[in-house]
Amino acid sequence: MLRPIAREEIGPMAPTADDTTMRHDGESFGEWIARRRRQLGLSQRDLADQMCATSGRSTVTRHELSRYERGVRWPRRQALELLAACLDVPLQELQQASAERLQR
Repeated sequence: MLRPIAREEIGPMAPTADDTTMRHDGESFGEWIARRRRQLGLSQRDLADQMCATSGRSTVTRHELSRYERGVRWPRRQALELLAACLDVPLQELQQASAERLQR
């Protein structure tokens, strides 16, 4: 019997400008982060490791990224800066998403 193939099994797809820098209508900040992470072919653990290596500290965990993606927690400024660097997206866009969340 055939089973559905998870997007992660297909591998990273070449992102378009819309995919890398813009959230889609109705897409939350966490959903956008998760989509971008998958486009780059990264697991939550991979991204957490990359953020730790970039910051020089081992304070980011896969569990923390999961909380961001699910909207349970919100990254502080330093984590936003690390996310922007590791996901290769403009920091300004992450800050704008943060401001939108605070207005709600």
